[in-house]
Parts: sequence; structure tokens; C-alpha cells
Amino acid sequence: MVDEKPRPKILGIGYPKFAIQEWEDLAEKYDIHYFVPGERKQVISEVKRLCDEQGPFDAAYVLFNTAAYSPFHPDMLSPLFDKPGHCGLFAQGGAGYDDVDHPWLAANGCYLSNTPNAVTEATADMGILLMLSALRGLSEYEANARAGKWREGMQLTDDPFQKTIGFIGMGAIGKSMARKTKPWDMKVIYHNRKPLPAADEAALDATYVSLDELLATADIISMNCPLTPETRGLLSDAEFAKMKDGVFIVNTARGAVIDEPALIRALESGKVARAGLDVLTTEPCRDSPLFSNPRVTVQPHLGAFTKGTILRGEREVFANVKQYLETGVPVNPANRPAKISP
Repeated sequence: MVDEKPRPKILGIGYPKFAIQEWEDLAEKYDIHYFVPGERKQVISEVKRLCDEQGPFDAAYVLFNTAAYSPFHPDMLSPLFDKPGHCGLFAQGGAGYDDVDHPWLAANGCYLSNTPNAVTEATADMGILLMLSALRGLSEYEANARAGKWREGMQLTDDPFQKTIGFIGMGAIGKSMARKTKPWDMKVIYHNRKPLPAADEAALDATYVSLDELLATADIISMNCPLTPETRGLLSDAEFAKMKDGVFIVNTARGAVIDEPALIRALESGKVARAGLDVLTTEPCRDSPLFSNPRVTVQPHLGAFTKGTILRGEREVFANVKQYLETGVPVNPANRPAKISP
């Protein structure tokens, strides 16, 4: 009689909203132990409980809408590594992973995977919406209308036609935004860690420039870079001073790539005409001077908050888990794990 090999185990933080068939397909081959996340203390407790009762796990995943219980640091995830070299994947929903301690995961022999494709188009759409809102003063003028003032005190606004838009960061979302500016014949410039291949630049009609040149010449500046130690506070007082008077700022990246007090000062001085922000330094944010500024459109990090994005993102999470358990490498690895012997 041959002993059956135990089925690999997956720890799940959350149950899918839309990709239920993909989850069920995964559950046919692997044992999934999941819980519905709430606040951070509960998630920490549930991860430990499941690891104690059902572990060790071969992989773990987390889905979307994690602001209430992130970040994903050792105080939450260390029970996954009570048996070294066992859990080899933490698959997360979303493109950015600044709230995941991925060097620590790598040191424990664990891949981090993300979902870089699912969020691209919806986040780029949000960037265009915020750009148009800033140019046309939609938040300010809607408030005027709702107050019964209609056009009273209103000034003519700007349109995007033939304006210069500068992208700080030209990954998938920046590229998608650049393509979406085509109908307005906008001049596209960008600054990135390195220039794009010539074919990509030609397809986008985009020109690589230094950061200083971008700051000095762009009518609209769109933040599309990841949050890293190098990009934290990338736009601060010195950078705003280099910009055109009356520049427009759009941020769909991470709040902390902009020094918010410096942005507030730039708005107050008129250096920044208006801003459109989908992200803030502190999230969830309950209070900010930006909320009371009529020249700022603020969204509660809704860039990828669409049904289609969540469906595609959940599918990518489960595809990462599936491929890792089949081949040892996820579809979208975001780090390089060390070799750890079980």
C-alpha cells in the first residue's frame, strides 16, 4: 500500500468576489484554508491560528482592499515560516508592493508575486479623469453649483489640447495614460529609471528627458512611479520651485511620492493651479488640509476599484499560486528568494 502524498496547503486572506470559478478550480487540487479579513489585529490573530492549526502552508495569498489591515510585515506573516523553507509564495493583489516586506520574504525563501496587468487600464483611466478634473476645475465648480451659485465667480478653465504632459515613471500605467492622451494631440515627455526602448517611444510619441527638464517644461505632471526610498518625497519644495507657474499635478502612484505639506504650500502660492489625487500619504485618510481645498480633486484610492479590475486581479493572484505550486516559480515574481532548506 502506497501512502498518498499530502496535498499542498494554501493560506488565504480573503475569499474572491468574482473569480470564484478559478478559486474552486484551485481548491480541487489543493487544500485552501481561508478567513475573511477585518481589522489588522484580527488578521494577525487569524494567520497565527491557521498556521498553528493547519500549517505548515506551501503558499499564501491576499486579495484586494487591504488598507484596513496592511502592511504585510513579520508581525503578521512570521507564523508562515515557523517551519523554515516551507512557505514559498506570498501572492498579493495589486501592482504596488511598498506595504509588503519583500526583502524579509526573500530572506525566508519566499517569493512575492503581484498582479501588474490587472490594474493598468482602470488606474490609467483614473489618471485621465483626474487630469481633466484638474484642468477643468470640476471639484471647485461642482461645489459652486451645488451651493446654488452656478457660474458666480467662476473663471475660464483649461483644456488638454496640445498641452505638455510629463510622466514621472513610465511603466504600464504611464504608457496607458500616454496612449489615452492621443485625441488631444498632447506632447508626451517622461522621466524614468531608464529610457524606454526606441520602438516604445515611437509608438507613444514620447520623449525621455531629465527630471529637471520635465519639471521646467510640463504643463501637467503625472506621478506614475513606485514608492521606494528613492522616490519618497520626490516632489517637494525644491521641485515645485522648478515647475511652471500654474502647473497641474496628478497622482495615481502612492501618496508619499509627493511631500504633501510642500504640495499644500505650492497650491496656496499658485505655483500649482490644481491637483487631482487618487492617493494620499496616510490611508485611509480621515482628515487632511487637502480635503478643504476646492482646487484639489481627491479620490479614496479608487484607481483600480472596478469590477473588471478585481476580477482580473483575483485571476492573476490565483494564476500566480497555481503556477508556483506546479513549477516552483509564480507568473509575476516581484523578488528573488534565497535558497532555504526545509
